[in-house]
Amino acid sequence: MFAFCTMNKERAVDKSKKAEELLLKIAQGDMDAVGELYDLIKTDVYAFALSKIKNKTDAEDIMQETFVRVFKHAKQYNPSGKPMAWIITIEINLIRRFFQLSSRTTALNDAVYSENHDCKSEAEIVDSVFVRNLISTLGDEDREIIVLHLVVGLKHREIAKILGKPLSTVLSKYNRALKKLKRDV
Repeated sequence: MFAFCTMNKERAVDKSKKAEELLLKIAQGDMDAVGELYDLIKTDVYAFALSKIKNKTDAEDIMQETFVRVFKHAKQYNPSGKPMAWIITIEINLIRRFFQLSSRTTALNDAVYSENHDCKSEAEIVDSVFVRNLISTLGDEDREIIVLHLVVGLKHREIAKILGKPLSTVLSKYNRALKKLKRDV
């Protein structure tokens, strides 16, 4: 699992660079860049929405609206090497609005995870289901921090800023969640 994390961090850096390039192209009016950005990070945006909302349909709606807002406000992005933090901040605002407007919640169950992703092998499918089940044992806030760091690739400082929590709290919750995941493995 930890080799996976290291490999994931390298991919996250590449993904972040590519996302920033695409955001700059979108700001210049490049419509093709919108589709490329969507293909690049849709899973990250969807996973975060699903971890917060716990309803597949609503998470998809939040994901779509996030990309609409990214397109609409791309000119406001300040290139700082942190495009995912900017995008996730947009998404968090949409999620907050969702909860303000709606009181409906649905328990997260196996049907939510039965969606077909672009998995290439049976081993990846098994790993994916295993990781999802493992992460589902965490509390909401711990799961959110783990997803933002390991899946989306944000740094702990970025997560702290996005969540409005002290860095020490985010680090503490992250480390406790990892320990719990190790115990559960």
